[in-house]
Amino acid sequence: MADPPPPSDPAPPSDPAPPGRFVPDARVGRGADPADPCLVVAGRRLLVGADGGLPSVADLPASTEWVPLGSLDGTRVWAAGLPAVDDQLGGWRSWPAMAGELGEPLAALAGRALQVITWRRTHRFCGACATELAEVPGEHARRCPGCDLYVPMQLSPAVLAAITRSPGPDGDELLLVRHTYGPTAVWALVAGFVEAGETLEEAVHREVAEEVGLDVHEVDYFGSQPWAMSGPGVVLAGFTARAGPDAEPVVDGREIAEARWFALDDLPAELPATYSISRWLIEHQRAGRSDRQ
Repeated sequence: MADPPPPSDPAPPSDPAPPGRFVPDARVGRGADPADPCLVVAGRRLLVGADGGLPSVADLPASTEWVPLGSLDGTRVWAAGLPAVDDQLGGWRSWPAMAGELGEPLAALAGRALQVITWRRTHRFCGACATELAEVPGEHARRCPGCDLYVPMQLSPAVLAAITRSPGPDGDELLLVRHTYGPTAVWALVAGFVEAGETLEEAVHREVAEEVGLDVHEVDYFGSQPWAMSGPGVVLAGFTARAGPDAEPVVDGREIAEARWFALDDLPAELPATYSISRWLIEHQRAGRSDRQ
């Protein structure tokens, strides 16, 4: 999955207690209140509040155009886009850094803000007749006043797979890969975007075959996560899968630089960030090994 490299500042590991539940929607309702929390986006960066958390609506100029994101613990949350980073407003962080520090559900909230604002910036004109698009009230969608084309915020599904094998009596091994792009030092999972007309499970089989040359079975759904680092609307669907006991990966040389089997009780230190579904899958497999002992 050839994603753009993430911003340079790393996401420090953390395990904060989540403040509650984020419920996404696009309702404007009463409008933004000065005390409401907000996410401010400039390019691929997000504004950090003075206390290291989320800023509030009152921290931005009164002329700011607010976009509804949903509610956090019953409080309305808003987003806004700026043409460039304004250091006078405060500090700015990449989404991975903010997600690593704040944890869920604020990581998902920040990712939604980044995805919504990026989509709005890149979908201003009709792709059929080039007329400027108009807002659809109550939705993150636009409609063309010229030809009536409806343009919702499209989702881009991608899959990733935690592949294990049992080569002998010493227990299962997990396949990890290093990519030729992005954080090349990280040992990650095989992943890729879903093609049109393809099921999620079929995408797992295809991506695994293309990237590491393996046939897998017992492909089971694990969970999903919105993933703001790969662009607007990306959602990752995680799976577990099994390979034969003698299966050996053959890397494609384009997206994958290296692929190796690791014993589940001896995984490398350079693993994906703790807020990512990649890491959740890895820890799930590691915990499953402990349960089987």
